[in-house]
Parts: sequence; structure tokens; C-alpha cells
Amino acid sequence: MKRLVSLIAINLFLIYSQSVSGQIDADLTDLKTGKNTGFRYIDNIDGINKNAPTLLITWSGEFCLPCVELINRYNSCDLSMLNIITVNVDYEKDLDKVLAKGYHLKWNKSFNFHGNIGKKGGFDSVFNINNAPMLIFLDNKLILEIGFSPAAFPYLLVQNGFINDIKFIWNSPKDLNELAWSYYKNENDKDLLEKAKTWAIRSIELDKNYNNTDTLAALLYKTGNYTEALKMAKQAIEIAKINNTDYNTTTNLINQIIEKL
Repeated sequence: MKRLVSLIAINLFLIYSQSVSGQIDADLTDLKTGKNTGFRYIDNIDGINKNAPTLLITWSGEFCLPCVELINRYNSCDLSMLNIITVNVDYEKDLDKVLAKGYHLKWNKSFNFHGNIGKKGGFDSVFNINNAPMLIFLDNKLILEIGFSPAAFPYLLVQNGFINDIKFIWNSPKDLNELAWSYYKNENDKDLLEKAKTWAIRSIELDKNYNNTDTLAALLYKTGNYTEALKMAKQAIEIAKINNTDYNTTTNLINQIIEKL
């Protein structure tokens, strides 16, 4: 079925080699405590897991709501495997009203900062903030990669080998579904497709909706479970009708299933 975002290339970020975080001097302010710190010291933030890699994501409540959605997705993941640092890049004149909306208040798994934008030594004095979200992947004090994409969802870190543990996204129904759908589209190995089915089932357990029921129907079809695939496809259409969602792709799937029965 169609997805709201397309899969981005296996190179999740643009390569940004030979950069060391310790050489970069940009001021950050903790949104919770008001305490100032420097980008060069982010590996020493209280509570950060020094044994895990770090993903920094910039966001704006004024011009980049997809940034907010992206960070929401990461905060539903197991962040014992990955440190998430968020940096707000709204200007000071907009900051109070942005923070009043409370975007960051539920991000209790991430470390949340403001970039002191427009000030001497601010985050924008070093990095491009015009195309949020900017994503910086760091490990062992090194900036390994940097790029821009509101579709750099957590499941891609699993799919592309940045994190080799499905438990990372085990409580994120959207990410489990997207990963399962990717396997349906791109894999033919039956064992891998069986794994993808478990992810789709888990996604349904967390939040049953048209997308994940359709994904499970497609996986059942691809693994030869035609009777169960037909049942699941019909469930997907029932959900779609309730929510006034287009289900043409599921209708096409049903036609393919019927041909096999």
C-alpha cells in the first residue's frame, strides 16, 4: 500500500567525515534546567550513555512540525541503545510561545536544548539551521554523518544497520509497520518475511489500524498463507471504511489472493 513517506536511501545521512565534536564550539541551553553547555561537551551531559551512539536532531515549533513528529517517534523507542539530543532552533523572539505549546515536555527520554540562535557562539554560528531537521550522528566523540530529512525515522536505523536490535523500535507501532512493509517490498527470503510478520503483528497489538493490518495481509500473501491473508485484507478494508481511508491497494491485493485460492 502507499505510505506517507517514501523510503530514503540506505545512506541515511550525508557523509560528514573527519569532524570531531570536541573541536566545535557552539553554546546550548538545557530547556529544563536553563544550564548552559557547549556542543564540544555533549558527551558529558548528565545521564548520557557514553557506551551508546548519539543522534542530535534540530527542531522548530514555528516552521517544522515534521521535526516534532520525528522526535516523538524517537521518544517511543528504547533509548538505552541511542542517545537523542534535541536542539530547538527557533529565534529568541519566538521561543516562549513555542515552548508554551509543550512539544518538548513529553520528550522525557531525550536531552533537550535550545541552540541560542542569533547570539554570539550560538548553534547557528556553526551549523546550518535553515533546513530543520538537521541530524548529526555521533559515536565516540566523532561526528560520523550529518544530513537533513524529516523522514529519517527510527526504523531506518534498524533497517540500515545503525542499530542491530529490533527491541529498539519494539514499542513504536509506526516504525514496526514501516520496517515490516519495507521487508514485504524488498525481501523474498521466507525466514526474513516471517520475521517481518512478527513485527506487523506487534504493531497491530500496539495500535491496530489500516496500515498495519494491510501490511500483515500483504506479508501473509507473500508467504503463501492465502486464506489468512484474505481475512486480514478484509479487516483492513473494514478499518479503512470506518476512517474514510482509500483502500484501492488492498482491493488489488484481494484480487491477487483470490487468483491463488
